[in-house]
Amino acid sequence: MDRLSDIVREFTMIEGACEAGIVTRETLEGGPPSSDLTYVLPGAKSAISFAVPIDPDVIRPYLMKKERLPLERAFIQANVLASGIALHLANYLTQKGFPSVPVAANNVFRPPESGRPSDYIAESYYPDIAHRYLAVRSGIGHLGLSGNLITQKNGAAVILATTVTTAPLIPTPPLSPEASYCDNCRLCMASCVAGFMSRDETTSISLGGHEVSYSKRLNYGRCDLVCSGYTGLHSSGRWSTWSPGRFPIPERDEDLGAANGRMQKAHGQWPESEGGRYFFFMDDKLRVSCAHCQLVCCPDKDERKERYQMLTGAGVVVQDLDGGRRALSKEAAERVLASMPPQNRCLYEEG
Repeated sequence: MDRLSDIVREFTMIEGACEAGIVTRETLEGGPPSSDLTYVLPGAKSAISFAVPIDPDVIRPYLMKKERLPLERAFIQANVLASGIALHLANYLTQKGFPSVPVAANNVFRPPESGRPSDYIAESYYPDIAHRYLAVRSGIGHLGLSGNLITQKNGAAVILATTVTTAPLIPTPPLSPEASYCDNCRLCMASCVAGFMSRDETTSISLGGHEVSYSKRLNYGRCDLVCSGYTGLHSSGRWSTWSPGRFPIPERDEDLGAANGRMQKAHGQWPESEGGRYFFFMDDKLRVSCAHCQLVCCPDKDERKERYQMLTGAGVVVQDLDGGRRALSKEAAERVLASMPPQNRCLYEEG
């Protein structure tokens, strides 16, 4: 198993990963349900966790509101590559006599307790396997204050995936907490239009005796409204995500489901923009417009500050009738909205 454990990690690196590690059921003992390997593979004994980097060259133009599409394409490519590596490694191990299953990088969720697909929106998304828990326990990186996995080289700008296997592989150790570059700068929180992270409470978990903590995440419906691109205006009104939506996020969690329905309906009537990808819960394409907490966070503190300044200084996005999106000052954006016919304006903000 020593040799096979080395091979599977190298396998992922050859195919495009930047970090790789191994966890076992024992090293995940005591963790949340989404760290249970047997949920996806009864008889599972271990898992290979790995990270694929997002092209760093597209991050600054995206945050400066100069180009959106290159970041979206890089994001999609990293997800596809990570999911493909997980599949290739699962096939490799299965053909060596160890039944294995790939866990795709994203958009794989356990069914809602109600059994109704529409309730994915109303309930918190609950993954088959939480890649970040396996990644932090296997030593790929640390959990930052945001709860995102952060790596020493690529920061949080990575996509994670997993291959679960019946092979009794040798686990890799977690990194020491002291080695983390997260200094609680809170720029991840400041970058989040949704207010998804608690400023006062933390979540702590134990993975095989290894303790990790991060800012408590509030109702996932808040993040969903912004990361889906339905809305994106910061409360200051001076900057936004790449979304032209200006709808307020409800204060009460119980109002999030209805707000999602209203915003999704309005979003479906926006002019067609470049790019986009499909999700299981709707037939309209969604476009990458946020991911700020992931993209702002990087090991170099000065670069981190610069990225935040780029984001908050890039203005507010509006959409033209031809579907194009552009960033303007707060005042110029308000003039554009004021010039729209009422039937168009109501698609972007409440009356």
